[in-house]
Amino acid sequence: MLALRDAREAHDVLTIVARSLARDFRRPCTAYDLRDGALRPVAKSEASIEHAPPILSATERDSLRLRVLLRRDALDFVGISSDGQLRAVVVLEVATEPLAEDDAKFLRALAAHVSLALANALAFEQLRRYAAEGAALTEAARTILGFTELEPLALSLCRLCARLALAEHVAIYAHRGNGLARIASAKTRDDLEIPAELPLDEAAARTTLAGVSPDRALAVAGLDFPNRDAAPGNGLLACWRRAPFDKADLRLIETLKSLAALAIRNVDLYEQSTRANQALAESNAFKDDLMAMFAHDFNGPLTVISGYSELLFDVDDADVRSSAEKIVEQTRRLARLSEDALALAATQSAGFSLQRASADLTSFVRAAAEPLDRDGRISVEAPAAPVVVSFDRMRLRHAIDNVLGNALKYSAGPIRIRVEAAAGEVAIVVADTGIGIPAGDLERIFSRFGRAANARSRGIAGSGVGLYIAKKIVEIHGGRLDVHSTENEGSTFRIVLPR
Repeated sequence: MLALRDAREAHDVLTIVARSLARDFRRPCTAYDLRDGALRPVAKSEASIEHAPPILSATERDSLRLRVLLRRDALDFVGISSDGQLRAVVVLEVATEPLAEDDAKFLRALAAHVSLALANALAFEQLRRYAAEGAALTEAARTILGFTELEPLALSLCRLCARLALAEHVAIYAHRGNGLARIASAKTRDDLEIPAELPLDEAAARTTLAGVSPDRALAVAGLDFPNRDAAPGNGLLACWRRAPFDKADLRLIETLKSLAALAIRNVDLYEQSTRANQALAESNAFKDDLMAMFAHDFNGPLTVISGYSELLFDVDDADVRSSAEKIVEQTRRLARLSEDALALAATQSAGFSLQRASADLTSFVRAAAEPLDRDGRISVEAPAAPVVVSFDRMRLRHAIDNVLGNALKYSAGPIRIRVEAAAGEVAIVVADTGIGIPAGDLERIFSRFGRAANARSRGIAGSGVGLYIAKKIVEIHGGRLDVHSTENEGSTFRIVLPR
């Protein structure tokens, strides 16, 4: 009884019983477990005679389940039941005389204890199997849920079924054309030819699979694949092996099928997302190319218009000169928008890069401010010593023009520019006393086409891309563009670059 109490596997329980009874009764003894109505030897005593497992009729099995003891052909059978079912049979061989009444009572009492020990061992084995299945399913989920293509996913699922000892041959079929085509397979033996194609009708496909190897057990699970070629999406998972599939095996296959459904759905969503992203990227590329083409083609006509308009400045008629100035001013505005469009298209492309060169930042800032200072409102403050920095002259000029142009547009007062130098970085500070920016719009003004609410409400023209482009240019230099502003008092922008 102590040995039975400590046994953790059904094999150990039956081994203990077989050896103990052989010793106590001095008769060869064999223990069998009962599967699918047939006895399978599990443990034998040392003196057991080699012979085929006995065959029990249904009536004899019921008798053992209810009355425990049965004698037949010089053999004494002891039934071991659990949960109302006959689970095992212990056979005492070479019976020469009937069992004594005390021996029969002993065997019945022993069978009750063994039934309890066997039930505990079976429960422990089931828990251990559940734990192993849980670990296997966790590994399966980790493995198959990361795939982004259907065929590698199907192959991994086949290999999982084979590795978990669920099948000796595994195949997955998916709808292709007018039938089901094998898209993946795995095997642990080389003695079975798996068909490459099946009928599209599921019942006919299952019949074909069953005829592949009639002497093997077959488990088939349906799989739902994404629709292809506007046809209903379907598929099959087929598993073959010599041993029958029990309920636990079928449950595990169904669980793998559920995991496969999630993984297939993930693959389909990934493919849809990839196609959508590709279409979006192509659309954006077309839009940027179109914008760059228009902006580039604008420059030629605008230059001609501006040049001929400036010739009218020498005309004696004041009205003509005034009209010419307005034409030139608007032409310059269009040219500015054209340059912004080109820069906007450039910032969206993967090839946006810098042509750096070292130069004195103070001289560069003064040169950038001079053509914009038409009414003498701009002042520049800078250290006496040169502030040498490596930067792209054309790109940074564009960023400064956009920031300074905004200050001039939104302010009627003076504009102060300061060049500040520190050990690790330099800053170009542009301060105005204009309309300022509402606190809620400070982040929006740096977004593409973003404008402050007070600028829109006052009807001040603007595209909303200037500061977005300036920020992109500064950031690709490894710097940052910051703003501090109070509405109706003014704004201060800081272009900070690494030294």
